[in-house]
Amino acid sequence: MHPALKTYFQKYPADGLLITNLNNVRYLSDFTGTNGLLLITSTRGYFFTDFRYREQATNQVTDFEIVEMGRDLFGDVLERLKDCKIKRLGFEAPTVNYAQYLRLQKSLRGIKLVPVTEDPGKLREVKTEIEIKKIAKALAINKLAFEEMREMIKGGVTEIEIKTEIEMAMLKHGADKIGFDTIVASGWRGALPHGVASNKKIKVGELVTIDFGCTADGYNSDETVTVLVGETSLPVLSSAEARRNRRHLSFAKERTGRGLARQLEIHQIVFEAQRAAIAVAHPGVKCSDIDKAARDYITKKGYGQYFGHALGHGVGLEVHERPVLSPNSTDVLEEGMVFTIEPGIYIPGFGGVRIEDVFMCTKSGVRRLSKIEKKL
Repeated sequence: MHPALKTYFQKYPADGLLITNLNNVRYLSDFTGTNGLLLITSTRGYFFTDFRYREQATNQVTDFEIVEMGRDLFGDVLERLKDCKIKRLGFEAPTVNYAQYLRLQKSLRGIKLVPVTEDPGKLREVKTEIEIKKIAKALAINKLAFEEMREMIKGGVTEIEIKTEIEMAMLKHGADKIGFDTIVASGWRGALPHGVASNKKIKVGELVTIDFGCTADGYNSDETVTVLVGETSLPVLSSAEARRNRRHLSFAKERTGRGLARQLEIHQIVFEAQRAAIAVAHPGVKCSDIDKAARDYITKKGYGQYFGHALGHGVGLEVHERPVLSPNSTDVLEEGMVFTIEPGIYIPGFGGVRIEDVFMCTKSGVRRLSKIEKKL
């Protein structure tokens, strides 16, 4: 049994735990197929799958007794549970839907159902070295794909064409699959945080936000780059350079007009907000305080109302998992956690900027795992 699972048996009055979330099944048993369940007691563990995965399970699953069932795994497991001496069965409340819950109730008369409200996915918050290497591999694929397609980001190209190109490039460079529906939002559509690619043509002078990721060896990447199409003839400054040259944005106003100046301004603010979050991210810090650091900076600069989503989330077997970096998060940062920091500003009718990188918590702070440069 995974050592952390013991806490569930201590916290919840159950003598059996049913694991149905496939990501949790994989994490606990190493099974990578698409049909598997776990039944765990305080002394034994059972892995259930069907005929299609019998050989695969034999090769991958070592710490559980393998039981072959029919294709309706959920129903067959319920039949098997009747023969077990389990009096109180814990189940993953965040995963089991209402219809499945009713099946549990109907099939397991005499067995008390105990909802495990603390998702066993919490076990996956702290990553092993092997997991971190797999996430780093997915992020390296991101970099190769972005570098390959960046030259095609120009006036007249549609958002859909950008999406198609970067997804093909990720697969070409070794991704198992695309991690999620790629976001490409240009110009006014940049104000849509989840602006999935459309047939809109990109124009010179527009900001383009690209949020993309892939899955490699079962683990995910998630990264957002905001680019400016065309040349500004102005240097884009690092955060340190910007602090030394406070007149940078006023120069932009005088030479290029308010539109470009505002684009440069909000990009620089988002860039600095991410740095503010990085500065406070250490083991033992509340994830809500990391969110607050970035949010307070954006608010101080006058754009607080335009940053409405959480600052970040864990990345691993799922694109979005624990920990959660948000104002209401109760998570606390621990060494080995892997998560995004992705502040943004989204102005209706104008556009938006988001910068997203993946970080790993270390003993002394955080280390960036993403490889793509985020300067404008």
